[in-house]
Amino acid sequence: MSTIDFQVLKQEAYRRARDYLVKGYNCSQSVVLTIQELLGLHDELALKAATGFGGGVGNMGNMCGALAGGIMTLGMEYGRSRLDQKEEKERTYLYCAEWLRRFTNHFHSTNCIDILGVDLKDPARRKQYWDDSNNRERCASETVGTAAQLLAEYIEEIEEEQP
Repeated sequence: MSTIDFQVLKQEAYRRARDYLVKGYNCSQSVVLTIQELLGLHDELALKAATGFGGGVGNMGNMCGALAGGIMTLGMEYGRSRLDQKEEKERTYLYCAEWLRRFTNHFHSTNCIDILGVDLKDPARRKQYWDDSNNRERCASETVGTAAQLLAEYIEEIEEEQP
């Protein structure tokens, strides 16, 4: 990883992820885009791939997109791209497992439906929920921004442990 100012990373992660969700990116895209920018990793394909995680994977209320965005980002930074990179694979599994633990400890669930408190499967209910700017702001502030900040703090810890 290039030289990163982790103080800036932590300060900016919350604000950027929150702002991206308010602008219209989904939760996963907001986290991926934020951390990519702050780590200098921008990859349009990853941003596109994050699309399907919104609303708990296709609005099904399952795994929170902010959690998934963190997993994607950790994979982009530390994962493998070749079969012979066994250390990278195992290290990334450990990092993602720890990210899952931290996310769950903070939000008390991994599921969008539990975190938001609304079932987004019904298109009319979903539209009503997201059309209310208070709901978008609450998700942006309490979930997406917070998740990005937690992820930035975790990446800082990872980098401090690197030889």
